[in-house]
Amino acid sequence: MKKKAEVITFQDFAGIDFGKGKIQGVSGDILHVEYPSGIRLIVRAYRYKPYYVMLAKENTFLPTVYCYSKAEVLSYVRNLNREIQAGKYKNKNTLRKQAFQIVQERKLTSYMNNTKWYRLLKIVNEKLPFRPPYIYKLLSDTPDREEIQPFRHLPDSPQCWCGECFANYRFYEIEWVRITPKYAVNHGGRLVENLEIFDETEELVQELENAHIPFEKENQDIIIYGYH
Repeated sequence: MKKKAEVITFQDFAGIDFGKGKIQGVSGDILHVEYPSGIRLIVRAYRYKPYYVMLAKENTFLPTVYCYSKAEVLSYVRNLNREIQAGKYKNKNTLRKQAFQIVQERKLTSYMNNTKWYRLLKIVNEKLPFRPPYIYKLLSDTPDREEIQPFRHLPDSPQCWCGECFANYRFYEIEWVRITPKYAVNHGGRLVENLEIFDETEELVQELENAHIPFEKENQDIIIYGYH
């Protein structure tokens, strides 16, 4: 069962001294503070996801922390605020540069580019019977993170493939995408299952081949590697 995130409002941060950081009234953000160094500290919530505590420099988001509890959010905000005021992130590389460094350090080979990622989004959003469930791993993610483990059971619904949900258009940082091109709807009860399986594996494979997008099949999943 998924955890439910606690409700957090702007007033919860009233006890934090942001120094020379200025509060910005940005629609959709619970908290948005901009510092003289150009670093922005942001707390944001998305539907069906936990709270995001993130830093941004120029137009690039730096690695993000996700939290479910109010205590976690406040703790990260306090720590990040202290580090920003101490100058820790003044010369921080952009996320694109960090991704490039990871690729070099791990000696990874690139298999995708923006054109192919956009082709994939077009296939899913326009050519398939439904938008398949998926998970993805960014270069900056830890491999044992719960949210990037393969589905243990068939998902019970399709999924959103808009650019914001799909890696926030940060294609250069996607290490891999694991797609489960099927889902199951239980028309029975808790004690007796009556599953209806929706499967578009053949359609997805055909479309990927037509678009010259490289992929691998593993059990019931299709994996597309940004880097490998």
